[in-house]
Amino acid sequence: MLRLMVLGVIIIFQIANLFLRRFKIGRLMIRISGYLMWLFVAGIIVDLFGVGESWHIQVTDEITLGLHWFGLLVFLNQSIYNFCQSMYQFVGDWCVSLMNLGQMPTPGIFTTKGQYILPFTGKWTVADGDSNKYVQHGGSVSQTYAYDFIITDDEGKSFQGNAKNLQDYYCYAQDVIAPADGVVVHVHRSSKDSFVDGKNVYCDSMDIRGNYITIKHHEYEYSVLAHLMPKSINVKVGDVVKQGDIIAKCGNSGSTSEPHLHFQLQTGKSFFLSVGLPVTFAESPPSIQGGLLPESPTSA
Repeated sequence: MLRLMVLGVIIIFQIANLFLRRFKIGRLMIRISGYLMWLFVAGIIVDLFGVGESWHIQVTDEITLGLHWFGLLVFLNQSIYNFCQSMYQFVGDWCVSLMNLGQMPTPGIFTTKGQYILPFTGKWTVADGDSNKYVQHGGSVSQTYAYDFIITDDEGKSFQGNAKNLQDYYCYAQDVIAPADGVVVHVHRSSKDSFVDGKNVYCDSMDIRGNYITIKHHEYEYSVLAHLMPKSINVKVGDVVKQGDIIAKCGNSGSTSEPHLHFQLQTGKSFFLSVGLPVTFAESPPSIQGGLLPESPTSA
């Protein structure tokens, strides 16, 4: 009975969070919901596997406290549907690594079949990502060599005016172009822009990528362009695109702390079951002053 009550509270909190996540009370509710979800799952595991009985494992107060802290960290600031997607990503990474026996493409050894240009025009800034292992984007195996691009002014700021106003960010609504010739194989266009306050990461979408386009350029070479502006995607699955074609506009959909363009090259159509590929742009590569990246303001 108690477990059913906990599950009911979790469901109520998750639904309420959809409407309150932009406020402090909403973020607090999702933390509490995550904590309760962990206790609920842990209780089921104990029942199914008889932990502490058939395994003769003594669960001390210290272990219980540790599990609770782990649960808080795992579910911290994540809705359940985003957590499930993160778990899918985790399992996908494990499968991909196992299938490739740990042998991943590396810069200097791997060469793309196609020539790629930057997926925008004008001068943008790398907010996150590089082939250097110390400043790689991270997030999953497919995102190993991903980039997050923004536009900054001479002071290094990415917006002018109100940090809560999407239109005040320099890159918002800027054109996104096809990095190379190819065929569109995936399109997601139903996500709305996530809330932005200039500090926290939000995800007002069922998908961490928000609106995105996946293009097949060659066998085992696919690009993904994510966090696109709602109602800006002008291609559909099956369309043939040419390098430089305008295909969408930069937005703030999905899991993000501010408007930016996420770009990555990968081995397959699946974002979760592909290996990330290092890419050398035909144009001048993104400039990284002093060989170091600025602190990343984004999450993808």
